[in-house]
Amino acid sequence: MDVHHDNELTGAVIGAAIEVHRELGPGLEESAYEEFLQYRLSSRGLAVDRQRGLPLVYKGVRLDCGYRLDLLVDHKLPIELKSVEKIHPIHEAQILTYMRIGRFQLGLLMNFNVAVLKDGLHRKIQSGQWVVHDSPSFKTMQLEGVDTATGEIVGAAVEVHRNLGPGLLPSAYETALCYELSQRHMPFQREVAIPLVMEDRSLSTTAEIPLLVDGQVPVFCMCVDELQAVHSATLRARLRQGNWKRGLLLNFNEKTMLAGIKRICL
Repeated sequence: MDVHHDNELTGAVIGAAIEVHRELGPGLEESAYEEFLQYRLSSRGLAVDRQRGLPLVYKGVRLDCGYRLDLLVDHKLPIELKSVEKIHPIHEAQILTYMRIGRFQLGLLMNFNVAVLKDGLHRKIQSGQWVVHDSPSFKTMQLEGVDTATGEIVGAAVEVHRNLGPGLLPSAYETALCYELSQRHMPFQREVAIPLVMEDRSLSTTAEIPLLVDGQVPVFCMCVDELQAVHSATLRARLRQGNWKRGLLLNFNEKTMLAGIKRICL
């Protein structure tokens, strides 16, 4: 890693971003800042890719999570642009996910919806590999009263966590989980709509299950500090609405996968 060159590159990008913010000011759409910043960086002789696709390589297989880098400078510095009131943990998880799966050591998260751009700059450094803690294999788990479908989902989730570790976006885990389920020949559907009925009246809106396995087990993939009561209540409501008997909350943001599994039954 050429620290001097990387510092120069980061400084040049931040300098260009400050110029863009000074001219455009806050309050515009992200795409406006993205277009203008790309122009400024390109005019300085830097190689800039805009909206570059970024696949997740899992066990040597390229999986499409729908990830796209706002800007990639000099083939190694990803930039995620925001125009929001406040940077939230999900925004930081987004750039860190892109850095992890793209193997970028540095990254910049920029929020242009601030009075002074320095208040919206977040420089991220990838500090090596994550630590994967040993989890029991699917064969050694003691899952009393668990049906075959649920057992296979848990086994697949443990394998995903063993390979990816914690800290990524939920969509990365869900995509990798679907890959593992396909290897186990477990049928699944994504983004399953649930009609909502109240007092025999159908509502115009629907609820949604992100992942339905074997037609009978709804699964929510999450990456949170801790599972909360609202997460369980949400899944329980979807079970009632879809007339399912059981479902799973999978929180991949744990040191071991088994610590992040919560089974909900009606």
